[in-house]
Amino acid sequence: MPERKLLVSDLTLEYEGLFDCADLFRLIDDWFKQNGYDKNEIKHIEKVREKGKFIDYEIAPFKKVSDYAQYDIDVRVLVNNMTNADVTKNKQKLQLNKGKVTIIFNALLVTDVSERWESKPFFFFLRVLFDKFIHKRYIEQYDKGLMTDVQNLHTELKGYLNLSRHTQGS
Repeated sequence: MPERKLLVSDLTLEYEGLFDCADLFRLIDDWFKQNGYDKNEIKHIEKVREKGKFIDYEIAPFKKVSDYAQYDIDVRVLVNNMTNADVTKNKQKLQLNKGKVTIIFNALLVTDVSERWESKPFFFFLRVLFDKFIHKRYIEQYDKGLMTDVQNLHTELKGYLNLSRHTQGS
């Protein structure tokens, strides 16, 4: 079984106000495509409730960085009480969404993806030694790369949502 190292646990981004839900999901998908990740959709649930629409969207994109390591980033987007809102901006009528958005990030570094070191206990022991002493520098680089990817995605989404906040009344 591949070893999974949790590097980011429940990093949360919250926003309440006007936004374009379709644009938000498109931005997430485009970011992963541009950064070489393969999309893996876990669930997409939409329910209409009394106060508005509820959306639970979860994806687990992955990126194979070498024969030995892979990045897994789990992104869960929860949208509560989403309603449609008509906004006039620069004498142009826009249809946006209004509600509360919560985005939760988790990131895992998966090593020994092909399970080559798992066939015998002795090989497993060698893999542990290999990871701790010989391959340590590479593992640290993989850790930094994955952390950078998560931080970049978080920053991009935060910027998009803040841009939505600052252009509401313009």
